[in-house]
Amino acid sequence: MQNKAIAGADVSKGWLDVCLAGKADVERIANERAAIDAWLERVRPALVAFEPTGGYERVLRQALRERGVLFMRVHPNRVIAFRASRGIRAKTDKIDAVLIATFAAEELTRRVPQAGHETDDLLHELAARRRQLVDTLQAENCRLQIAAAPAVRNSLKLIIQALRKSLDALEAEIAQAVAADPITAELAELLQTVHGIGPVTAVTLIADLPELGYLTGKEISALVGLAPRTRQSGKTRYREPTGHGRPGVRHALFNAARAAIRHSSPFKTFYERLVGENQRPGKVALTAVMRKLLVTANAVARERQPWKQGAA
Repeated sequence: MQNKAIAGADVSKGWLDVCLAGKADVERIANERAAIDAWLERVRPALVAFEPTGGYERVLRQALRERGVLFMRVHPNRVIAFRASRGIRAKTDKIDAVLIATFAAEELTRRVPQAGHETDDLLHELAARRRQLVDTLQAENCRLQIAAAPAVRNSLKLIIQALRKSLDALEAEIAQAVAADPITAELAELLQTVHGIGPVTAVTLIADLPELGYLTGKEISALVGLAPRTRQSGKTRYREPTGHGRPGVRHALFNAARAAIRHSSPFKTFYERLVGENQRPGKVALTAVMRKLLVTANAVARERQPWKQGAA
């Protein structure tokens, strides 16, 4: 990346603030395809870094992908830590653009950028909507259990019925989207050979974890937020928490782990050994099973071979 333009972009709904690493000038362009194409044609960056913004970066990502420009999504927590290390307290869109560009130049380019980790936008959006419907349906069912007024109960029942119908239709769309791409369909089938991973977990891994199969077991665990973070000071060793990462993926793996330890499998044996012999709390052991499931799924995706029980 040396001697090549590295850019940082702070993404908003209506515009992008863009800055080249090593320069203080920040340019504001419209968050529209024509404006982004014109900027890319003029600047010709080798790498563009930006924070995920829940969808506002979609136009930028599509333009970069079609032009073959390498891009990296920077987790907001890393930008916050980088800001603190620089002693910067002020926060504006322009300052953020400069920080992201500097961070990309100093940090991200020290490791080899990974290509081929792009999300299937359609599947990602469908999977996200499914989670929303499931959460809403659960909330409405909980309200129904405590509702007493007939009018309220009737209202809740109508909404629950509509939500279930919408969820069924959406799951059919997801199945169709998976089947439409032979590579995705094959990967979904391979992932489901892992004990505990069903259709929902397989789709979640494909939609929300495009890095699956490209990283090592340790890297993929850290990315999802299942790698313990060491905390030690002097002779004192603190609890090593997990977290951050991809909460949607962790939620799916939680359900998969619960299913995996209910029936005879290497994952159940692993869980029982942690709880029985090693005296680990149940939640800690279940998190370890989640991590083991993820590492196994990562190996299956990398090798493109079905899971063998002895490999768990």
